[in-house]
Amino acid sequence: MTPYYEHNGIVIYNADCLEILPHLEPVDLVLTDPLYGMNRHISGHKVISRFGSYRDDKEFDPTPLFEPGANHIFWGANHFANKLPNETRWLMWLKHDHSLFNLRSTSPFELAWTDFGGAARAFRFIWDGSIKQGRSARQQHLHPNEKPVELMSWCLFLAPEAKSVLDPFMGSGTTLVAAKQLGRKAIGIEIEEKYCEIAVRRLSQEVLPFK
Repeated sequence: MTPYYEHNGIVIYNADCLEILPHLEPVDLVLTDPLYGMNRHISGHKVISRFGSYRDDKEFDPTPLFEPGANHIFWGANHFANKLPNETRWLMWLKHDHSLFNLRSTSPFELAWTDFGGAARAFRFIWDGSIKQGRSARQQHLHPNEKPVELMSWCLFLAPEAKSVLDPFMGSGTTLVAAKQLGRKAIGIEIEEKYCEIAVRRLSQEVLPFK
């Protein structure tokens, strides 16, 4: 339970989240984008990219992520909706320009399941291959499943009462960066140390918090 990083209410653990979660204090919001087993039908499959290799070959069980008394936002949850409570509150991230919808083989949007907030909501922010809104072409892509800070900030705006946030699949730390900018406390858990290093570098960059 020794943190990899701890500063001004932001904590990172370099570990398997299943080992850390039972020992954490309660939080107000679980906001995460887990690997959901999209390659589980290929035994021993590893996703290979310029970021290295990582496993995504097991059926995902979200049960350990449910914090009593907390709200939850799970990106990619349409891939494991059969394992979630029967809620109809979904978030949509529109990530392609609408003119490209019929030209792309990849989905123009991603969905997140949430157990609070009432009606479905949508957020548009272009994040299409090398075309990333608010980021120059020369800026490095930090993680194969990286989400924009603006998206995670939008999620946090939807939960204004959530003063503490947990991301059990932290990746490069986008949720934590958004939490820092909004003055929220946050805990991130990431099993690969190289992404913990990236997250620490991002968090060490001083930014003005949102008002």
